[in-house]
Amino acid sequence: MTSITQEYSLNEFQSSNFHKLIITVFYDNDDYKTRLEKLLKIVPLDNEKYALSYCKDEQIAKSHNIQQLPSILITSYPQLINGQIFSIEPAQIILKLQEIFEQFENEFKNQQSYYFKKIEAMIKENPIMMFIVGTPEKPMCRFTSKLIQKLQPFGIQFGFYDIEIDKLMVNYLKLYSKWQTFPQVFVNGKLIGGADATVELIEKKAFAELIPKEAFMTKTSKLEQIQLISKYIILIDGQPDQNCEIAKILTERKIPYQFYNIGMDQEVRSEVLNFLSSYIETSHDLEPLLLYKNTIYNEITLKKELSILQ
Repeated sequence: MTSITQEYSLNEFQSSNFHKLIITVFYDNDDYKTRLEKLLKIVPLDNEKYALSYCKDEQIAKSHNIQQLPSILITSYPQLINGQIFSIEPAQIILKLQEIFEQFENEFKNQQSYYFKKIEAMIKENPIMMFIVGTPEKPMCRFTSKLIQKLQPFGIQFGFYDIEIDKLMVNYLKLYSKWQTFPQVFVNGKLIGGADATVELIEKKAFAELIPKEAFMTKTSKLEQIQLISKYIILIDGQPDQNCEIAKILTERKIPYQFYNIGMDQEVRSEVLNFLSSYIETSHDLEPLLLYKNTIYNEITLKKELSILQ
């Protein structure tokens, strides 16, 4: 039995139960909980679909807009359905769950399709594609750091995606690749494994045989290298914002894209400023920009030239 407490929040419980309905029972006495547990022994929940937790803390209940006890809060992870609160008998809850799960599953399939297409586009566009923690310049875990160091002597180019940008991407990548840890390395569209598996191939002199000739390209500008990550890159000077206008435009057209934080890469930031020097004279935070086919578009230009999006 999982208990929601001040030390273990509902958000933590949700994030550890991807692709499930989260059922949280808020109660002030044991009678309701006991009756529900007896019912669940007769009609057990499918653990692949549902995650059950209990909470007897009134402060936590109030923080989740629970007005009376006992009540049951049904949410999901990913958060694809609005939280629903029921103050009804346990038997009625069981009847509600299937209906709510079907709604959640439909939304989940749509979101999964979006992420899978995004993943497939990156893998297709990059002969060597790596999903890492941080960036090659600033790896944020020892496995990513070790992987980058081992690859440097080959002098190859590769696409990369920082999984810290989008936590949902982490879960969908695990579903897509059926590999539970990161980094993940794809060569010619196939997963060869994580950092340890790739390093082992390198040390056995077997990795060099896998490297596609396209990876041995002449060194280009940093912007051109970034363009290898994805066909559509939103350049940002700070944290990713899914609600920026350029992201909305691409999302409406179901176009996969990636963010790249130029604030963390001064070389790229300088190239962007040089590119825009004809009409930008500031070194302050830049508005989100679209990098597409080695050309940079701001929101206004993009809206005028929507036909470029193919």
